[in-house]
Amino acid sequence: MPIADVLLHPEYKHFGAKNSIAILKLITPIKSRYMLPACLPFKNYLIQRNGKQTTERLFHVDFGSDVPRDFIDEEKEITRVRLLPRELCFLYDLPENATGKVPNRIACTTGCGFHSGAPSLVHEHTGHWSIVALSLGGYPCPDPLRSRRPPAPPRHILLHPYVPWITAAITGKSVGAFAKDDPFGFIMPRANIYDLIGHGWLGHWWMGGLRCYDRGEAADDMFRFYHEIFQVKPTTMTYMSYYLEVDAAHDTMIICVKVGMPYQIGTPKVWELDTPVVKVRIPTITFMNLYKFQVEAWGYNSTASSSSSESESSSDE
Repeated sequence: MPIADVLLHPEYKHFGAKNSIAILKLITPIKSRYMLPACLPFKNYLIQRNGKQTTERLFHVDFGSDVPRDFIDEEKEITRVRLLPRELCFLYDLPENATGKVPNRIACTTGCGFHSGAPSLVHEHTGHWSIVALSLGGYPCPDPLRSRRPPAPPRHILLHPYVPWITAAITGKSVGAFAKDDPFGFIMPRANIYDLIGHGWLGHWWMGGLRCYDRGEAADDMFRFYHEIFQVKPTTMTYMSYYLEVDAAHDTMIICVKVGMPYQIGTPKVWELDTPVVKVRIPTITFMNLYKFQVEAWGYNSTASSSSSESESSSDE
């Protein structure tokens, strides 16, 4: 993929920071009907509400070999890593090298043999993937037959502190110039504005309902209560249309229905959102082999939301 421009962060370009990030602008835009871009982190996922580091494992995606043969055909390895205490990040550093590092933007994890630039991600409860850190590389995995001191843990650059700069650099506008749809005032490029208006495809998922695009704190009131995988193996050439009625509890309002298919085949349709019962029609094309798709339904508790609003109004009085 040819590169048109490279934009370095000012802290690396002018202030002598040893580890930072850069933005690459490609000549040809990357678009796909079946792959979704990873989201920028809207919060620091590595810090819990009590101020301590999270104990949940991260998903680290890296190449399977030291020298990739082909960036398209090369297999990727997905490993689960966990955070280490921040003191271990600088335990192996010389004193003269510690001045050029920003401590609150570096994290250390388990593992070894990571390549520079490999991302670490978290999987949100709404299904979105957010990049939380980029690897700085690391020492190769030690030989288990040789007894040596363990190498320094792999380091990663936290991406959350750079999100305002990334959004301003991509759009050419200051962060405050945007509508407050996102905590940083920027609509993430997970969908265009036309997808937000009506129902439509996003990768291999068909989104039914505007709330399907919510993530983070905007989706705290949502929960998935229905998930089913359908599988058909016909003996002859078959054409089928599925008609489903999803019934939730009395106090649960269904606000989002997602249909996942390997290809964007047909156009599903959903009726009567924001009610306890919705109807879904899923047309398919003529097929002869094994066919699979999945359906998810998301809702929220209307009783809890109304009671919370009443308590807030009473407290104001």
